[in-house]
Amino acid sequence: MIEPQIVHRQDGLTTSEMVVYPMIAFLLVGVVFGFYHNARIDGAVSAAVDLGLKQQVLIEEYFELYGEMPQSEADLEMNSFIPEGILTGLDYRAGEFGVPAADKKRTSTLRALVDMTEFGTRFENIESGFLLIARAQEDDSIIWECMADQVTVDALGKRYLPETCSGGGEDEDKQGDVAGDDPNE
Repeated sequence: MIEPQIVHRQDGLTTSEMVVYPMIAFLLVGVVFGFYHNARIDGAVSAAVDLGLKQQVLIEEYFELYGEMPQSEADLEMNSFIPEGILTGLDYRAGEFGVPAADKKRTSTLRALVDMTEFGTRFENIESGFLLIARAQEDDSIIWECMADQVTVDALGKRYLPETCSGGGEDEDKQGDVAGDDPNE
């Protein structure tokens, strides 16, 4: 004789489902927030680079007039420059920042000063964002390079710079992160 099988029907969630489903939801929210936060940083840094690049004209005009790079900020008359967003100012130096032997007549540097405290505590000590280096060529044209500041201790790492900033070194990927920053984040 065949016995009828009794099927037990489960109503509601099991205990493991009540734990696993919220964990998955929190994980997804964390990932989405990370992408959003990184996109905000990328946008702010890109806007700062664009604003800094607009100051190139002042240096190029000065070089065209005098045949050498400006020797001080006073020569540039950057009084029309109004910093916006994370960019708090630009520091000008004749020569290449961090290279004492650089030719100060044919090379100059704009260093971006930034305030990134709005992006969290790991960015609160960052003071330098990037360098814009002008190099006069043999034909008196000027080549510009945007790169990570490897001289300033509290500088923004290369990984946060837009693609227009080349970085200037292969080993920079290894040391280009913010001090104390986990490169695996």
